[in-house]
Amino acid sequence: MHPYKLKYHKNSVLLIAMVGIPVFFISLMLYCLFSLPSSLSETSTLIFVSLSIILMALLLLWITKTQIFVHSKILISEKGISFKLKSTSFLYRRTEFFSGWENVTSLTEMFDNHNGGYFYQIAFKDPGFVANFSPLKNHEIEVDCFFSELQYYQESYNIAHQLPISRKLNPSNSF
Repeated sequence: MHPYKLKYHKNSVLLIAMVGIPVFFISLMLYCLFSLPSSLSETSTLIFVSLSIILMALLLLWITKTQIFVHSKILISEKGISFKLKSTSFLYRRTEFFSGWENVTSLTEMFDNHNGGYFYQIAFKDPGFVANFSPLKNHEIEVDCFFSELQYYQESYNIAHQLPISRKLNPSNSF
């Protein structure tokens, strides 16, 4: 049993944060804007709106870097898979999780257009959620080991997959 250091995130949390935070900030900005006296100059109003947008962008960047994509430690064994978040995040209630292989419904290798690499989705049935694991910088070799172990347990326990998880290991496949 070898521990792997990967980044963990859930798509639902990412979506809620990327939509909810801007909607909240824009609503707050409009409320404050309409509460200001009408005698306020256009320049002051423009500065207020610009600072609000910059603050919202910085907050989104901070949340994405530190609260959505969280460093984690993953352990894989014959019994199942477990992960533990290395830092706390107000967006994730569960900081530790273990699941037997019978509770894993699918393993999927996904290509990340944003970062140009692969990440791995593992779907669980009880509780029902999908966990995404992506490599940390400078840990690509460790991710290949993680990938190989996932493939072994996927074949051993006949776990479904949406895309051929073995595609990455076959060097003859080129795009």
